[in-house]
Amino acid sequence: LSKDKQKSAAQAAIDRTRREYKREHKAVSRELRMDAAFVEEERRREKEHQDGKARAKRQKNFAWLENEQASLNQQVRQGGGLLSGGGMGAARAKVKSGKIGFKKGGKF
Repeated sequence: LSKDKQKSAAQAAIDRTRREYKREHKAVSRELRMDAAFVEEERRREKEHQDGKARAKRQKNFAWLENEQASLNQQVRQGGGLLSGGGMGAARAKVKSGKIGFKKGGKF
């Protein structure tokens, strides 16, 4: 090589070996970096898949709860035949009838 022209044969061989070692070291480091990136990408993809399944299950449960609450609210809204309760309507009625004493200008 042109780098080794002015050196002795032994020194040229040492330098050649050193360059070869550095080149191999860089190549191995690059491979390890690429492998680590690939493994991390796969790990993240798997985690996202698992999280997605858990998220879908949670959303399904929330939707069910929301539906149940909506149907309960509808039954309460329809009045005494189905359900009673569900809010401050009972307290308002008691205030109006004088059974509960609230100061004037309060919430009721």
